[in-house]
Amino acid sequence: YGPRGGRGLALRAGRSTFTDVLRNFGALAGVGDLAFKVLPLQAKMRIGVHAMARIFSQISDQHSTVQEQDHDYVYTIHRCPQCWGRTGLDKPVCYMGIGLLQEGLKWVSGGNEFRVNETQCMAMGDEKCVYIIQKNPIS
Repeated sequence: YGPRGGRGLALRAGRSTFTDVLRNFGALAGVGDLAFKVLPLQAKMRIGVHAMARIFSQISDQHSTVQEQDHDYVYTIHRCPQCWGRTGLDKPVCYMGIGLLQEGLKWVSGGNEFRVNETQCMAMGDEKCVYIIQKNPIS
């Protein structure tokens, strides 16, 4: 199916990974209780994005950090398992990570969709993989 089909498959795999595996870490992240559910959307996002980075850093060798900007979150993976060992590419390839983040944000926010774009990728020669997460939902 080519690169386009592979991208769609990787996005679905990322979403499914969150749904099947990582949702169980909601209690660890502190996002499963009633007090979290009544928070405003931006507070949920702030807590949820940082919690996802913390959990990934704890349960895997992937080290993730988050920086908050005015309109976006900058989610950085310093050791990326998705493009490990891949080099010389001209486009970001970590679509599974995009799908995983999108599904995590959807779950944390109570059903909203958010735009997530990878702007730096180790497979392109960058030092880390960087995702820009827009704070405002697209749906």
